[in-house]
Amino acid sequence: MRLSVRLALPLLLLAAALAVGACSPDDEPAQSISASLLVEQRGEARWFRDVEVPKGTDGYEFLELATDGEVESDWYPEYRSHFVNAILGTPSESPYFWLTFIWNETSAAWEPLPIGADLFSVKEGHVLAWALLDTSASAQQTPATLP
Repeated sequence: MRLSVRLALPLLLLAAALAVGACSPDDEPAQSISASLLVEQRGEARWFRDVEVPKGTDGYEFLELATDGEVESDWYPEYRSHFVNAILGTPSESPYFWLTFIWNETSAAWEPLPIGADLFSVKEGHVLAWALLDTSASAQQTPATLP
């Protein structure tokens, strides 16, 4: 028996709707992730461990969420990025500026974030750091505190 196109399309839509409805909540992808954040300045380290954030959160949003908004910054639309002026009440003052890092599990070392925090997508298990560092130093600096 051959079905007409008029009858086949509604049946396909009904089958698809039933299949979607049959999915259990365990089948749905996670809507949040867990990551950790270090804020380090002049020998003081403050950890925000296992912070739950919505999937798709960028590095700057992660900083804001972890610190409960204790961030002062300027937005530069032409770069689609924030310039962070202060974190947890500690301002940057030349030559000390807030820099962003990610922990590399493989090399067991901090690495500069390869792109601006606003353009970086935080993933499950990431460990990020914001450190107030002397940008006039000849050698590249990284946070002193290890995860």
